[in-house]
Amino acid sequence: EKAQEENIRVKGLLITNPSSPLGTILDRETLRMIVRFINEKSIHLVCDEIYAATVFNQPPFVSISEIIAEDADIECNTDLIHIVYSLSKDMGFPGFRVGVVYSYNDAVVNCARKMSSFGLVSSQTQHLIAAMLSDDVFVTRFLAESARRLERRHNGFTRGLAQVRITCLESNAGLFLWMDLHRLLKEQTLDAEMAL
Repeated sequence: EKAQEENIRVKGLLITNPSSPLGTILDRETLRMIVRFINEKSIHLVCDEIYAATVFNQPPFVSISEIIAEDADIECNTDLIHIVYSLSKDMGFPGFRVGVVYSYNDAVVNCARKMSSFGLVSSQTQHLIAAMLSDDVFVTRFLAESARRLERRHNGFTRGLAQVRITCLESNAGLFLWMDLHRLLKEQTLDAEMAL
């Protein structure tokens, strides 16, 4: 509404699910509302799902692609929906620069294909990743162990913060924690935040 008041044409909505840096996930109903909204406004949705496998506690992660596939009651122009994913967070490959742009829109896919020629993945990296991802047992075990370790570290860290009376936003995903440090500020100003 504010954009309309200022004559700004919004062309898209970008969401990160699970959220970075909050570590929260969007539930099914919220995702349904987002799909309805972008269809109603005829704007694109780019859904960054780079932290999809970092969920370490309930509720589970739901991909926007699941909402589209499962919900026949939602009228959806799939040409408006695009998903971005990478192995860097979920599989611990930050230096490999391997990612995916998944779109229902042929024009976006063709554009992404052309742009990918500027950042080709080496054949050695392709071979390594294909071999690793083809091993279903390894992938299942790896993701389960990763979730277990993320939960353990999250719980230990939040317990430690609680001991010094620092609260956190309740979260169940990601590599981050959103702490409330306002009581440690000398004054409630941006300068005091920066000094802290």
